[in-house]
Amino acid sequence: MTVSRIVPNKMAVTKALFWISFIIAVIGSNAEGELSILHSPDSLKFSGSSTTRESLLKEIFSAALGLSVEENSEWKGMYVNDPFNTPEAVVEVYIDGVSSLGVNSGLKSKSYPLLVDEYEPDTYEAVKHRIKQRFTSGGNKLVNIKLSNRYELESSEVFGEVTYPKTLKQSLKHLKPSVDEDSNFLDELKTLKAITDKVSEGQAITADNIIDLFNFRFLSLHPLSDYYGSSSLETKEAKKLLAEALQELSKAFVKAYDGSVLFTVVTTDVAHTRRAIRSVGADGKQTGPGEELNIKEYKANNETDDSYGAEYPAIFNIILWFVLVMVFSLIAIVYALMDMDPGRDSIIYRMTSTRMKKDN
Repeated sequence: MTVSRIVPNKMAVTKALFWISFIIAVIGSNAEGELSILHSPDSLKFSGSSTTRESLLKEIFSAALGLSVEENSEWKGMYVNDPFNTPEAVVEVYIDGVSSLGVNSGLKSKSYPLLVDEYEPDTYEAVKHRIKQRFTSGGNKLVNIKLSNRYELESSEVFGEVTYPKTLKQSLKHLKPSVDEDSNFLDELKTLKAITDKVSEGQAITADNIIDLFNFRFLSLHPLSDYYGSSSLETKEAKKLLAEALQELSKAFVKAYDGSVLFTVVTTDVAHTRRAIRSVGADGKQTGPGEELNIKEYKANNETDDSYGAEYPAIFNIILWFVLVMVFSLIAIVYALMDMDPGRDSIIYRMTSTRMKKDN
């Protein structure tokens, strides 16, 4: 039996590749961010403006602290001038849901474009593991706090008892405490200022020649930006207030460590689900009529609420992007099949053709 060679339809293949590339581009377009250096000691030098990846932050922080790294990087933004005088601490403030605080926020820093290639970065855990391997006797201050959860701050052995400011020093022009998004943002800002005051006291943190690691996660700017819009006056005011608070926190850490600290801010706009705001506020009280909740009850509610558990955003995004990829892939396949020439592309048509010749 003689069967001629099947020649694929180049136009159909091109269209299929176009759709696949489009899907990848749509997903990748939401993966941008910024790495900002608010302070670095003289032993480190940050220069240039090259892009780095979020998955390499753990290597950057490890190299800055004089720890061993596991992955080589082509990033030329940081140089270690003095490997015998590395910083005593690294502070990372992770701001969720925005690509940058913007130049209008007044944040004075050295900034680098950040390619977000991890949805939930393991920067803190990786650097923490390396610190524990290096300092087996302990004594390191390892702090990982979500500013939206005051229980994590109050249960921290490093900061101990903290006092939250009742009001902010700055007068609000556009933000309204009566709005849930605004209220949550202001609560996180007060928590950040409470940490600043605690560090400024000079008792919780002191220079002791032992490597420390701090990670603070700011979550409420994203829903506020979604609610008002990224270019709204409310969002711009929120970014400015946050930038001022970060500058104050940076100065407090620099003073506590006598300048031997690397203070960084990481902003990412990885697509997150906008969840309904809980009726329980950050201060442990219900926003509506009802009883006051103590810290233990608040924590228990967070742990038992399956609708808004810690895994909810990850599971939702996995399902969302999987469905989108499947839908666009199906459209691309159907579109390619519509343009298919049965006489040239399909082996089924050729095998059943009445014009097929057989060699006897």
